[in-house]
Amino acid sequence: MRWPPLLSAAAGLAAGALLLALLPEPLLFAPATEAAAATATGTRYACPMMDFIGRRPGDCPVCGMKMTPVEAGELSREQQERMGLELVRVTEGPATALVRAHGIARYDERTFQAIVPRVAGRVVRRHPAALHPGTVVQAGDPVVDLFSPEVFAAQGELAAALKLADAHAIHAFVERFLRWQLPAVAQAVIAGGAPVDTVTLVSPYAGVVLPGATAGAGLPEVGTELAADAVLLRLADPEARIIALQVPETRARWLRNGQKVTLATEDGAGPEPPAAEVAWISPALNPDWRSREVHLHVRAAGDRLPPGSVVEARFQAALAPDLTPADPARPGEAGRFALVPRAAILSTGVRHVAWRVAARLPDGRLRLELVPVALGPRMEEGDGADRYVVRAGLRPGDEVAARGAFLIDSQAQLAGNPSLLFPAGLPASGTGAAR
Repeated sequence: MRWPPLLSAAAGLAAGALLLALLPEPLLFAPATEAAAATATGTRYACPMMDFIGRRPGDCPVCGMKMTPVEAGELSREQQERMGLELVRVTEGPATALVRAHGIARYDERTFQAIVPRVAGRVVRRHPAALHPGTVVQAGDPVVDLFSPEVFAAQGELAAALKLADAHAIHAFVERFLRWQLPAVAQAVIAGGAPVDTVTLVSPYAGVVLPGATAGAGLPEVGTELAADAVLLRLADPEARIIALQVPETRARWLRNGQKVTLATEDGAGPEPPAAEVAWISPALNPDWRSREVHLHVRAAGDRLPPGSVVEARFQAALAPDLTPADPARPGEAGRFALVPRAAILSTGVRHVAWRVAARLPDGRLRLELVPVALGPRMEEGDGADRYVVRAGLRPGDEVAARGAFLIDSQAQLAGNPSLLFPAGLPASGTGAAR
């Protein structure tokens, strides 16, 4: 005969209640004094194998291994050596930094001049000035030969006015040739020369040839029809340069107009670039690069700084007491701040902390405490020093952990103590070890 299910359930409940009644109390409940002591000291016990942290010593309820105490903020000599602990001091001094930025050198647009023919025609010959970009042209050098029926007809009319001795007409035609920038052609006709259908356009300026009338356009080719008052060539001062830099927004606010700049080319080859200074700082940020454009105006003869060169610019910056830019050439303008090495700061991007030495015990142990820190700008020097301005939390002379700070913070997190990620501490994952 089958045993009824209801009777089976009742029998199971009765057996369980009897078993609980017979077990000793210590196996079921932690003594009140022991639990209170564990909570008061904040000591936690961790399993070496499993991700389990409890408040009492004993065996891990998951794998059965002996749990070991986890204590944060107190390190023996052996622990300090094992983790390679390095302590640094918070110093006091001026906030100075070396700002680096990169840019490309180009011809200075402020010096651009345009060669513009004042009469229409067709290019029948190119002189050296119109053959290659980068050619240096002197004022009066020939540029192109132009076939122009309009100029040919005007020479004939001037010759007729000369035969008639019509002074008014002669003056009017000479003025026309002056507007066309072809006075030599009129003088040749006045001197008795025959009209010609081809004239030479010369450059009224000196400079270096840039390609085309607009960016990307080529030089005029033979057979090109030129319209009157259309740009034929552009010239620039061969020694004037603009270096357009992109300075990160966090560093651009440290720069000032007129600030001295040290330049170096990326490949380090060739002559040393000339000295420069900040000429213009863009008032707007580039939203894509999160940078601010800064212009340097320099003069570079020969090949000291060819257009297109990638240039590194180095600015020595300093901060005034109110954290505004100061003149680095005047040390008295710079403020003095508490400065802490970057390696001593643990940060989530929003919250910043440091582990400060609270006490040195006679047996060589160190006791450290977690300190929230309010930071100012990050200052990077050319010698590799990388420090933060401290606005609150640390004072000059404080000792803080640099190398090893992350391990100390990890121990604090395991022990449930306050840490970088858990300002109020972390609850234990278990109340004790199962036996």
